[in-house]
Amino acid sequence: MRTVLVDALGAGRRTLSATESHHLLRVLRLARGGHVRVVDGAGLEGIGTLVDVEGPLATLEIGEVHAAPPPPPVLVLLGAPRGPLVEEAVTLGTELGATAFWVVRVERTPPGEVRLDRLERVLDAALKQCRRTDRPALRTFPTLAAALAALPDGARFVGAPGGAAPAEARELAEAGSAAEPQGAGGVAGVLPRPMILGIGPEGGFTSEEVDSMVAAGFVPLGLGRAILRAPTAVAAGLAVLLA
Repeated sequence: MRTVLVDALGAGRRTLSATESHHLLRVLRLARGGHVRVVDGAGLEGIGTLVDVEGPLATLEIGEVHAAPPPPPVLVLLGAPRGPLVEEAVTLGTELGATAFWVVRVERTPPGEVRLDRLERVLDAALKQCRRTDRPALRTFPTLAAALAALPDGARFVGAPGGAAPAEARELAEAGSAAEPQGAGGVAGVLPRPMILGIGPEGGFTSEEVDSMVAAGFVPLGLGRAILRAPTAVAAGLAVLLA
């Protein structure tokens, strides 16, 4: 069953936005009486039945709504590569379970603006395609130092050539994060600490940037002998950490 995205999901009649109506009527070609999965990006989902079409807008009758189990928190700290690679990294990361993306300008980030509005649309498309109910958070930072200063507590990894094997890296990072104080957002033993994965742009983080991340508690994580593109590195890192 295909998926549409709404805000503040609840039972009852709901007219979809122009974008979601177009997707439902023109792309999915759902007929009246047809059913579609409805999610709100905040963990709620339900089943909607197409009951009316007025002009370009579709109206659903949404039945019982329920909450899906929350995913484990996983933050991807992405040194921004070229625009298309940022979009691919967000798509793959969403499919593989990332719950937040922090896109950061670093030394090897190419010139040009990171388009947050475009990334939001890419992220929503990936969410619907992979049948998630939760929308990953998305932030941008002008410098690596600013992002490091804002990071929550958690087990921290940075993809780096010659880094530790996944099992060893997890042991090192978990030992380091266990020694950190609980952040202000929760109580020890109640809220899970996130895993944080740092991936650089084309050419990777510079040695100075890696050093600053290690000083901030990141453990270098080896992702194999091959040189990976940034989106592939995001996918590989998430796969080994969440295995």
